[in-house]
Amino acid sequence: MSIPVELIEQNQWWKNPDEINRDKNIVALKESKIDWVPRIMHMFDLGNDVVYTLRGPRQVGKTTLLKRMVKNLLEDDVPPRQIFYFTCDLIDNPKSIVETVSTYIDAVKAPDERAYIFLDEVSSVRNWQKGIKYLHDKGSLASTTVILTGSHNLDIKTASERLPGRRGLTEDALDKIMLPMKFAEYTETLNKEIREKILEHNLLSWQNRREMLFRLLEGTIPEEITDLSFFSKELNLLFSNYLLTGGIAKVINEFLKRKYISPSLYKTYLDVVIGDIVAWNKRDSYLRQVVSRTLETLGTPVGWNTLKKGTDISSHNTVEQYIETLAASFVVIYLYQYNTTRKGPDYAKSKKLHFHDPFFFHAMRSWINRKNPFELALEYLEKTERLGLLVESVVAGHLIRLAFQLCEQKQLFAYENSLFYWRGKNDREVDFILCAPNKTVIPIEVKYQTNISRSDKYGLIDFTKNTKTTKGFIISKDTLESTGKITTIPVWLFLLLI
Repeated sequence: MSIPVELIEQNQWWKNPDEINRDKNIVALKESKIDWVPRIMHMFDLGNDVVYTLRGPRQVGKTTLLKRMVKNLLEDDVPPRQIFYFTCDLIDNPKSIVETVSTYIDAVKAPDERAYIFLDEVSSVRNWQKGIKYLHDKGSLASTTVILTGSHNLDIKTASERLPGRRGLTEDALDKIMLPMKFAEYTETLNKEIREKILEHNLLSWQNRREMLFRLLEGTIPEEITDLSFFSKELNLLFSNYLLTGGIAKVINEFLKRKYISPSLYKTYLDVVIGDIVAWNKRDSYLRQVVSRTLETLGTPVGWNTLKKGTDISSHNTVEQYIETLAASFVVIYLYQYNTTRKGPDYAKSKKLHFHDPFFFHAMRSWINRKNPFELALEYLEKTERLGLLVESVVAGHLIRLAFQLCEQKQLFAYENSLFYWRGKNDREVDFILCAPNKTVIPIEVKYQTNISRSDKYGLIDFTKNTKTTKGFIISKDTLESTGKITTIPVWLFLLLI
């Protein structure tokens, strides 16, 4: 059987394992000023017959992650032809997936040896799960680990759920999400001295970070936290830069090289994200209006009808659909109000909207305002009164990750059931309510300012009066203290523990 040229072109290591070092993603990685090794890379069990999905926003580095995994397998002396990578951008139906994978298995793969199949951007193929189901039922995926990536949360998650009993068994989550690097990864990647401290205190261990978080919640400031606080100047600067670049490796690399982020990089992100959303039968004009209203109401309780005001959209249901699509594309986060009686979401009340990543926020603002995106971002970050809203979004994105880590049944995780905001009868609010296992409820208020007064704690105090909760966090700009019931911690220290 002849091997199609496009398969060989995407798997040059079949000819010579050293060709992986000439792969464009690996070359770009070597030339980059940062060497981000996503922690999620170590969360795949490549020794089992499992079908994983890896979801995440465009431009976050999913393809580079797969190429890293290919390189690692080759360095571990896995036979090159047992590793198959294919991007599905040019495939338009599940039958083509079957034909492509079957060609690899019949013409290249050695029989009776473990294989590794990486199908990139499989979510671009409608009903892709039918192809995977057929291959599984045919027995083609025996002794094979499969990783499928996609940029649209709703599609790949829903489609993967249509593969019952065909994805293998593992104790960890089969559906994984790769988001932009969180602040801890950003810090350990860019500052070697702080990374050494992180390693010294074993903060790469989730169990250690979890223990410190709950000691802080109980009012005890661990020695390790005090030690890290001596790097406040460095951490503050890193956080300021993180608010500009976000956690996108390409963006961070360009900023480090040039102290500037080019309009073309913002446009690259916008083009693929907007293109993906429009491909889901959404209008560009409606999307622009919904994004504009989202920016205007950021961090404020808002209903779909309120969000509709000032737009050409006639139905609040349409607004809701656009927000859900933005959320499924990992652009925005929406939180329900916490119902203290039901101890869960109040679907009828207003929602709060945040952006997943600072770079996404700045890119979307430039799309709406039609100005130089880098200059617009710098201008925004200089205005302290608005800066707190972006910090809230950063905290929201990190708390979703924390909620996932705390979740005991990761296969069933949905952040909408774990993270909320709260509003009392007198309109006092708490920015975030995190519901952890064992009915632990943690109220968290963001006050990105130096001086924390008693009035800044009123929302937390009201929440404790309405619930049996006795402990909470205030996330500050640079204050570290505990008053027994409320622990105040600088945002950059808090994020290091997530």
